[in-house]
Amino acid sequence: MREMQTKPDLIIGNYSDGNLVATLLAHKLGVTQCTIAHALEKTKYPNSDIYLDKFDSQYHFSCQFTADLIAMNHTDFIITSTFQEIAGSKDSVGQYESHIAFTLPDLYRVVHGIDVFDPKFNIVSPGADMTVYFPYTETDKRLTAFHSEIEELLYSDVENDEHKFVLKDRNKPIIFSMARLDRVKNMTGLVEMYGKNAHLKDLANLVIVAGDHGKESKDREEQAEFKRMYSLIEEYKLKGHIRWISAQMNRVRNGELYRYICDTKGAFCIL
Repeated sequence: MREMQTKPDLIIGNYSDGNLVATLLAHKLGVTQCTIAHALEKTKYPNSDIYLDKFDSQYHFSCQFTADLIAMNHTDFIITSTFQEIAGSKDSVGQYESHIAFTLPDLYRVVHGIDVFDPKFNIVSPGADMTVYFPYTETDKRLTAFHSEIEELLYSDVENDEHKFVLKDRNKPIIFSMARLDRVKNMTGLVEMYGKNAHLKDLANLVIVAGDHGKESKDREEQAEFKRMYSLIEEYKLKGHIRWISAQMNRVRNGELYRYICDTKGAFCIL
């Protein structure tokens, strides 16, 4: 505010901690607040409320669910990606809907946590930047200057902090996935499924982009997923079949990476 010489007109929060900070600031300054949950953890970990004693020491759900409730009720409007995120479907509960009523044993009971039909909810469907993520068939727009870097990333014989394990047959198509290295994204589940399927190993290579080999994670869940990933690669003898690449932050090059995978007649796996 010192920089702007005035208070803001709008404060936008993202994730549980960001939304709580936005709530405190918006309340103190008396300005409009926007909440974007991005991901509410309550539905991702079934029964995380009932079995709070099992989860809370590791995930601190009591703090997170409380922060989420405060933010979603104080905010002036909420941005979501889909209706299902708000109120779910006939087969699954919505992320916000799961906060209507629940109990945190020995802490408190929620009887009306949120009104999922409140007009404060707004659906803004996400979209991709088509200047970056366009079809691989649009050859005149392809960013071929990145191809040497991408080949190094995928096929180099060197193992370092950016990529581990070497593909022995580069003529195979690639099964590709890029995500955070945590239980919810289940990258280790993909590796286990691939490892168990001998026919699939014969047909295609597996390339995953997850985690950071060059920096030790401080997140206990990610640490556990790192250990499990190495264990699965060893158990199913995946050396020569898998390439494990550290998280990539260059989104322009990532767009061309997806298209390069398409050039191999490969497939993108969404978890």
